[in-house]
Amino acid sequence: MKKSMISALLALTCVISMTACKKTQPDSSEQNSISETKSAVQSEINNSSVSSGDIAEPNENTEQPITNELSVSDARRIVAETIDTENYLILDGKTRLEIGSNAYHIFIIANKSDNKALGQIAVDCKTGQKYNYKGENTLEDYSTFQLYDPTVDMKADWEGIFTDGTRTLELLPMDDKSFEYMLDDGADGGVAQATGNTAKDISRDVTFTYGEDGSITISGEITGVFTR
Repeated sequence: MKKSMISALLALTCVISMTACKKTQPDSSEQNSISETKSAVQSEINNSSVSSGDIAEPNENTEQPITNELSVSDARRIVAETIDTENYLILDGKTRLEIGSNAYHIFIIANKSDNKALGQIAVDCKTGQKYNYKGENTLEDYSTFQLYDPTVDMKADWEGIFTDGTRTLELLPMDDKSFEYMLDDGADGGVAQATGNTAKDISRDVTFTYGEDGSITISGEITGVFTR
């Protein structure tokens, strides 16, 4: 009796399961519709794919060009290196002057006491070289500027080998403001610090004066005039 009831229950369970399976399975028309939808979606994906050749490469030239020109502030600092700012004013003139292919920053130099202008200085925007600006696009050598002081302003070349006819003098730069010197292949020498066209040995009485013609005059414990 119990076996018959168990068999009947199992048979009923199978019937219910089969019925449920049939209800969850789509009929053939539904299956065809699903297949068509899948095909359409896949086709749309394929058509919208972008090949690697169509991808825009980043533009390597989009960065702003780098300029090596001096700013107005940089040019003013160059002027202030040799102008006594306790007694003189450095005023902005025409901030950018172009003469030919070169550009310059212009500064007016005036007395602090009465604000009277003494002249104008032009600074090359690329090289930083100073000029005496006379107006109307006229530049003169900076040595003609009325406040020019060779002991401060002259750009001396403290490097190289010089001779006085019998002795040799060799100058070896250590930095922008000092150099090592050797006389007669090291028989004598030392280290000197320079300001403008004058340099002095840091430990003894030896002074070097750089001339307009590029010669070097030594005075003190060592004497002589040396040329390249």
